[in-house]
Amino acid sequence: MAPPTKYGSPLKYDPDLCGPQKHRSCTDILCLLLFLFFLAAWAGVASFAYRNGDPKRLMLPVDSYGHRCGEPDLINPNLFFFDLTACLSPDAIWRGCSTPQVCVSKCPEDVWIAETYLSGVLQFNITDVQNHLICYNETIIKTVVDKNTLKDVVNKKACASWYVPSQPFYFRCIPNLKFNYEQWINNYKQKYGLNVPFSTEMLNQSARTMQTLNELNQVAQDVVHDLDATWRYLIIFCFAALVVSFVYILLLRFLAGIVVWISILALIALFSSGVFFSYKNYKFLKDNQYGRIVPDSNSLEGKVTQLFNKWEFWMLLLVVCAFFLIFIVLIIVFLRSRIYLATALIKESSKAVSSAVSTLFFPIIPWAVQLVVLLWSISVFLFLYSTGTDDRRIEGMDGNCICTGPYQGIIDNTTCTVEEFNKFCHQAGDVNSHCYTAGCAIRSLNSTNLVLYLQMFNLFGFFWGVWFVTGLAQMILAGTFATWYWTFHKRNVPFFTLSRAIFRTLWYHMGTVAFGSLIIAICSFIRAMIEYAEKKVKKFDNAITKAIICCCKCFFWCLEKFLCFINRNAYIMCAIHGQNFCTSAKDAFQLLMRNVIRVIFVDKVTDFLFFLGKVLVTAVLVVMSYHVFTGQVRLLDDSGRDVVLVYPWLPMAIVGLMTYIIVSIFFSVYSVAVDTLFLCFLEDCERNDGSAERPYFMSKQLMKILGKKNKRV
Repeated sequence: MAPPTKYGSPLKYDPDLCGPQKHRSCTDILCLLLFLFFLAAWAGVASFAYRNGDPKRLMLPVDSYGHRCGEPDLINPNLFFFDLTACLSPDAIWRGCSTPQVCVSKCPEDVWIAETYLSGVLQFNITDVQNHLICYNETIIKTVVDKNTLKDVVNKKACASWYVPSQPFYFRCIPNLKFNYEQWINNYKQKYGLNVPFSTEMLNQSARTMQTLNELNQVAQDVVHDLDATWRYLIIFCFAALVVSFVYILLLRFLAGIVVWISILALIALFSSGVFFSYKNYKFLKDNQYGRIVPDSNSLEGKVTQLFNKWEFWMLLLVVCAFFLIFIVLIIVFLRSRIYLATALIKESSKAVSSAVSTLFFPIIPWAVQLVVLLWSISVFLFLYSTGTDDRRIEGMDGNCICTGPYQGIIDNTTCTVEEFNKFCHQAGDVNSHCYTAGCAIRSLNSTNLVLYLQMFNLFGFFWGVWFVTGLAQMILAGTFATWYWTFHKRNVPFFTLSRAIFRTLWYHMGTVAFGSLIIAICSFIRAMIEYAEKKVKKFDNAITKAIICCCKCFFWCLEKFLCFINRNAYIMCAIHGQNFCTSAKDAFQLLMRNVIRVIFVDKVTDFLFFLGKVLVTAVLVVMSYHVFTGQVRLLDDSGRDVVLVYPWLPMAIVGLMTYIIVSIFFSVYSVAVDTLFLCFLEDCERNDGSAERPYFMSKQLMKILGKKNKRV
C-alpha cells in the first residue's frame, strides 16, 4: 500500500453504508445549466443551417457557364459533355472534363453525329437536326436552319458535334455501358463511309474506363444480389448472436472459471490452427511458385485470388497468428493468479447482472441516442457547409473567347463572376454571342469565418453529446450494481434497482455527467483540431513540424484514455455516495492509487478476458456463417430455388460485424459491472475488517481468494 499521506488515508468504517446514498442533493448544477444553454445554442446553429443551407448544392453538378444543374426545382438536373473523349479517366466524372458542358433534362438515348449531315450523306432536315442538337441554349438551336449554320455552331462549340447513348450517373451523363460501341462504329463506317469523331487509341482508353465502371457496376449488382438472397439468414444470425451471447453470460453466472478457461483454450486452438494452416499454405506456395502463377486480373474476385496465391500473404498471416498465440500463452503463464481473481470478479458481475436482467438490454437506449446525436451532427454539418458562397474561376480560355475591359488578358483559374464574364467576354468573331468554349465555372464552396466557427461548434457538440450519453449510461449502471454489492443479503436487493438508478441519476447527477463529459469532449475536440492541422501542414513536408504534431497526437490520445478512466470511476463514486464530480474523482483516484497493483493486474485482466469472450462468440458465429454461405448448407430464395453467392465473404463479414456489436452491447454492461464491483471491493477492504461489527460485503469466493473471512456472530 502507498503511504497514507501520499494518496490520502484509507477509508474509515461507515455503519450507514448499505448501498447508494439515499439522502443526496443535486450536484454540479452550474455545469448542467451550461449544458442546457449549449444545447439551446446548438439548436440555434441548426436552425441557421436549415434556413440558409441546401445539401443538394453539394451533389448537383455545374456546367461550363456557371449554372448549377437542377436549380431551381430540379430542372435540367443532368450534366452533358460535348466531347466525351475529353473524359477518358474514371475520375473525370468528379474532376471534370476540358470540354463544354451544359445542363440537360435527360441524357441522350441514341447516336447522333453532325458530320453525317455536313458531309451530305444524309439530307438536311431542319426538324430532325433541331430535335437532336444539344446546345448552349434553346435560342442557338433555333438558328440552325441549314448546313452552314450547323457547321458554324459546331465549329464555335456552341453545340455538341456528336454524342452516343448515355445514362445518368450521379447527375452526369456517361456512356451507356450496355451499348455495343464496336459494332456501332463498324456499321457506321460501312454504311456512310465516314470515320467516327475519335481515334482507335481514344476508343481503347474509353473502353478501359467503361470496363472499370462496368466492373464496379457488376460488383454492386452482385452485392445487391447476395444481400437479397441472404437477408433472412442475416436476421437469423442476429438472433443467434443474441442467444449465444445470452447463453455465454448465463454460463459465466454458474461456470465463470470453466467458461473463461475454455475461452482461453479455444483461442489458443484457433490461433494454433491459424499458424498451422498459414504455414502449410506458405510452404506449399514457396516451394511451388512457378506452378501457382495466377493471371493478372482487374476484377475484385481476381485480385482476391491473386492475394491468396502469394506466399507473402500467408507468411504475414503466420506471423500475426503466432504473435497472438505467444501473447496469450505468456499471459496465462505469468498472470495465472490474477486471472483467478478476475474470474471471481466476473462471476460476481454475473450475479449482479442476473439480479437485474434488464441491464443487459439497457445499453440499446444510449446507443440509439448516440446514433441520433451522430445523425444530427452530420445533418447540421451538411447544411452548414452548403451555406457557403460559390468559388467561381475562369475555365477553358483557348483563344476562341475574347475578353475586353477588366477581363482583357484573363487566364484560367482567375476569380470571376458570371455577370461580368458575360458582359466583357464574347465568342471570337461575334461580339453579340457569349463564349461557348470558356466560362465562369464553380470550383468549390467558400465558407465564411462565421460558418467555420459554427462548424467547430457543431463538432464540439457532437463530442459533448456522445460523451454525455456514455457517462449517463455508465452512472445509471454503476448505481444499479453498487446497490447489489452493498446489500449484505443479496436476496434483499430491491426489485426496481435499475429504475431507481435511472431516477437518481436523472434527478440529481446530470450536472456531474455534464462536467465529466465536458472535460473529455474538450480533449477529443483538441485531438480533432490536431488532425485537421496535420492535414494542412502535410504539403510543407517539415520533419520538425511532423514530430511536434505526432507528439501532440500521442499525448492527447493518452490524456483522453486517462480522463475516460477517471470519469468512469468518478461516476461510480458519485452513484454510490452522491458527491460532486471533483470530490468523486479525487476519492476514486486516491482509492485506486492506494491499490494500484490490483488495479493494473485485476481490472485490466478482466477487460482482456471480456475481449477474448467477444472474439470467441464472434468467431463461433462467423464459422457457422462460413458453413452456411459457402454452399455447405443449402441456401434457398423466396421461390425455394438454390442460391449460389458471388461474394460469400460479404454476408460473413456482416455477420461478424453485427455479432461483435451485439456482443459489445452485452459486455459493455459487464465491463461497468466489473469496474463498479471492483471499486466497491476496494472500498469494502478498507472500511471493513471481517469482524461481527464490520463484516465484509464481498462474496465468500472473493474472500477465499484474498485469504479473508467474516467472523461468525
